[in-house]
Amino acid sequence: MLISKFDSTAAADEIMAIEQQYAIALPQPYKTFLMHYNGGYTPKTRFRLKGISSDVRGFYGAGKVGLPLDSELIAAWIPKHMFPIGCDSFGNLLLICVEGELCGAIFFHDHEKGKKLSVLSSDFPSFVRACKSEPIPDAARRSIAERKEALLARGRGDVITPALVQMWQDELDKYGNMVQEELVL
Repeated sequence: MLISKFDSTAAADEIMAIEQQYAIALPQPYKTFLMHYNGGYTPKTRFRLKGISSDVRGFYGAGKVGLPLDSELIAAWIPKHMFPIGCDSFGNLLLICVEGELCGAIFFHDHEKGKKLSVLSSDFPSFVRACKSEPIPDAARRSIAERKEALLARGRGDVITPALVQMWQDELDKYGNMVQEELVL
């Protein structure tokens, strides 16, 4: 699985504060992941487990990061012994069980199915191994000038519109400075 990790400089302090605030102990493999990566974006990543398939938009991180852990979201799931760890591009959640017999197991919450949860894997490392990623294509990092030049060279300058240029800019904003690396636990 490829990830574009968040800044983990203050992750240890942020994780300790979360564990104290919610009176939980995060499972060690997940906690180790947070200490090293502090969450991150996972573009072009998919999984198929136990009849459920989706993408992984990213993993939440502690502190001021791109996908921060939201205290209201945490508070909504802690009574169920679940902790939100990530989401897909449709707003569905990935959760880790933080107490009991299934502690450490990864669950999927499809927001269209109410509070029903589906077990995806017995632990975080197994979930990560089941995820498959593709690198961000070089084309997603080309400048707007390069894209315009390529279309003009093919005689397709007529398709260049303000909306297309904005779409290119949005893609550059999203992927331009993203550095992917293999997630190793």
